[in-house]
Amino acid sequence: MASNGETIELISRPAAVLEGKAARDDIFGAIEGSLKVIKNEIDKAGLKTAGHPLAVFLSATDEEFHYRAEIPVDNPPEGKTELSSAVTIAQTPVGKAMRFEHRGAYDDIDATYDAITAYIDEKGVDAQDIFVEQYMTDLTSSEDPNLVVNIEVLLNK
Repeated sequence: MASNGETIELISRPAAVLEGKAARDDIFGAIEGSLKVIKNEIDKAGLKTAGHPLAVFLSATDEEFHYRAEIPVDNPPEGKTELSSAVTIAQTPVGKAMRFEHRGAYDDIDATYDAITAYIDEKGVDAQDIFVEQYMTDLTSSEDPNLVVNIEVLLNK
């Protein structure tokens, strides 16, 4: 279920980032795999994580999503822009956003997005087409009934 959207200010933080594309039916596994790759590179570089992992959905079609998996880090290496050929150092999203919460299986998250879309339409919110999923619990299975995901909808200025 989606909680009503509270308006928040996202503060940009350094993060280890991996961009990817995945078919709609494969998005959970793709994000989970991307976050494992990032975590491995963070560990190899001796960095410390500094927050919950994220997926930033940059665009979508009926068939696939283009996303950026991110894990915030403390003290990224000075002057270094990548940890590997796939994992770069960048910044998490910044700006005004509305936060909603999804509790339950990732397989059921579409219902939460439908509720968010209806809420935004009903309230006339001027939102971007960029959604951020912040994983408050570990991604173990797309069927995990205990999953908690904060969904942040970036707002136009």
